[in-house]
Amino acid sequence: MNNTLKLSLIASLLLASSTTYAGFVPPGLTVAAGVSNSSNFDYSLTNVKNNIEFFNNDTNFFNGRDIIFDENSNAFLDTIRGTITAKPQGREKKNAVLVDAGFKNYDTFGGAQSFNVGRNQSFSGVGVKTGKVSSLDGGEEKFEIFGGNNTSGSAMNITMQVREKSQNELFGAHDRHGHHSSNSVIGHSPLVSSVMRIHGMGIQEMSSDGRIKTNPFALEATYRQEDFDATYSLTELEELINGCLFLGWLNTALDGNHLDITDDDRWVHAVQGNFDNMPDNPNRHDEHGVIGNAVIGTLQDYIDGTFTSIPGLSKQPGEIRVGDHGGDHVSNTVWAIVDHTSDFAVIPEPSTYALLIGTLAFSIVALSRRKLNS
Repeated sequence: MNNTLKLSLIASLLLASSTTYAGFVPPGLTVAAGVSNSSNFDYSLTNVKNNIEFFNNDTNFFNGRDIIFDENSNAFLDTIRGTITAKPQGREKKNAVLVDAGFKNYDTFGGAQSFNVGRNQSFSGVGVKTGKVSSLDGGEEKFEIFGGNNTSGSAMNITMQVREKSQNELFGAHDRHGHHSSNSVIGHSPLVSSVMRIHGMGIQEMSSDGRIKTNPFALEATYRQEDFDATYSLTELEELINGCLFLGWLNTALDGNHLDITDDDRWVHAVQGNFDNMPDNPNRHDEHGVIGNAVIGTLQDYIDGTFTSIPGLSKQPGEIRVGDHGGDHVSNTVWAIVDHTSDFAVIPEPSTYALLIGTLAFSIVALSRRKLNS
């Protein structure tokens, strides 16, 4: 096959994959997709314990990967923005106490590290280090917030706690079949980092499904190289391009009770917990049911640039759009623009599973940087 024909085939496949899902109406609804501040079904009635068929049917959920912006059909994607302000002088990441979570002690965390963010003071720089340093590249595992100023009218006391990933969240405990199971909270994507819990940024009361709304902020997580390598994944760049390496959020409502964490709950993509710039009935039970594509680059690259996770939609330099997400294979970081607090961790795809289109895209993307494997 000559090169011209190869490129033509690749272009055709890429075009075919760019499906706009606007106008999708989940069963039982009478309105088109739009912005929703709460789940459009009651988890206490519709959950994985008594309605597993509902969650195993992908047509019940909005699928937004490869969605293209169209102001006439999905303008809700272009609403909520924020800006990044400089961190206050003297604020530094703190050393967190990392505790062993045992087999599946999902709710066991070390002591909290506190950060006081005064009125009109920036959220940037609030972060913790876990003390785990990579023996391969010297990188340290950490979580850090980048955001705008606290406009709530009063000071906020933000706490961060960390725990080690449990044995039930490691590679080997994952479900290789893809459907939701009650064997583990990780589905078919194990954790590659420790788990970090954030509290104290809320601007509204807790929703019925346990989420707490915040002002928009960027959360960046840095993982260790050997933790990623232990998952037997594809290369990090391939994982990022295919949407299989990302910042995860633990959805604790899936079992019908958001106040506990059981094996009926699930780690999913962090942006799926967002309140704004999300369609009705977002896919909050599946780790790959994300809205938009990963931005390949550092968080700072994204902040300084104009690109977003949604093709056809741009932003201003210094601005962040709720729902954008991405990562950088060189610095071992993933990040997401979120508006909720919860438990967060880095999640990879643990096998040679990859979308065909992503693999083709990888073969024709020109990159200025390459990561050398040790």
